[in-house]
Amino acid sequence: MKIKFIGVGSAFTTSDYYQSNMLITAGNGKKLLLDCGTDVRFALGECKWPDNRQFSNTSSQEEAPDENIDAIYISHLHSDHIGGMEWMAFKTYFCLNPKRKKLFMEENLMHDLWDFSLKGGLGCIEGKCMHLTDYFDCRPLAGNGFFHWEGIHFSLIKMPHVITGYKDIHSYGLLMEEDGNVVFITTDTQFEPAIVSRVGQKADIIFHDCETTPFKTIVHTHYDDLCTLPLELRQKIWLYHYQPCPNRQAKADGFRGFVTKGQEFDFV
Repeated sequence: MKIKFIGVGSAFTTSDYYQSNMLITAGNGKKLLLDCGTDVRFALGECKWPDNRQFSNTSSQEEAPDENIDAIYISHLHSDHIGGMEWMAFKTYFCLNPKRKKLFMEENLMHDLWDFSLKGGLGCIEGKCMHLTDYFDCRPLAGNGFFHWEGIHFSLIKMPHVITGYKDIHSYGLLMEEDGNVVFITTDTQFEPAIVSRVGQKADIIFHDCETTPFKTIVHTHYDDLCTLPLELRQKIWLYHYQPCPNRQAKADGFRGFVTKGQEFDFV
């Protein structure tokens, strides 16, 4: 299993960072895209595949980088995590050899993705009414559920993101397990030391959402809050989803560091 960060930035980022989306590569080479944000087509275009081709200027359908993706997982419905889904849907549907990508999501989020985010643009094509299942091989999941993909076990971890008391927005992180390697990706979350400590005990490595602005928005975990975690937990944590030019000394504060755009982690 490999995890490649095709982006590491927040929603309001630059091309030096791109938004926080990831590619997970199974042992057989198949790829799962974790979140599909607004700038994902550019982030994918800069990826290098095993044959060392770079796709940033490709115009060939046969060499399009998105066609290497077998499945997609969506953590929540903010545009830096789903803003590329209409492009992905149309690109797949109208390609020369269309094959629906598997779509893994918490079941209620999957309904909302279609009803509130994608239906307006994808709901019809010439002469045909469409549904999400026309574009993707939908695999809805329970909020405390799990799924298997290409030998990797994924458990959904419900994280609080925007809590209003009226309509709460949760983001579903992932605990990934394969051949004794355990990785926890929080996705977007408020500071939840109890959840991070409980789940983090099982993990070898944690990739944690990290806000680096001078002020705290509350809906993301701020760097200063993460510094209050026990050292043994911080020593497992890589930081991502940060603002441009984070002026922090992550390693000096006990963390593994800030993930950089394009950085890949190989778990063997």
